[in-house]
Amino acid sequence: MLVCGSGIASSTLVAPTVEEILRASPYNCELIKGGLGDLKDKIDQIDLLLTTITLPGDMGLTDVPVVTVTGLFSGEKERIKVEILEKLDG
Repeated sequence: MLVCGSGIASSTLVAPTVEEILRASPYNCELIKGGLGDLKDKIDQIDLLLTTITLPGDMGLTDVPVVTVTGLFSGEKERIKVEILEKLDG
């Protein structure tokens, strides 16, 4: 799941790059976009959380790996790609 504060702005901007990274991976992934408020409803359905915001500590994400993808805004695609794939590899 790709999460930003509202589920509209920054997640929409980085979604194409994230989708490109996921398509090139050996995994069959579905990208779900949403805001912070959507996360609690979907937490049981996700294997990886990609975020453009700092998450509150009380989100209950102890079992879900998290990758902060704000580096995509500054051209850090390769670093983010490596981090995403490492998290998916488990």
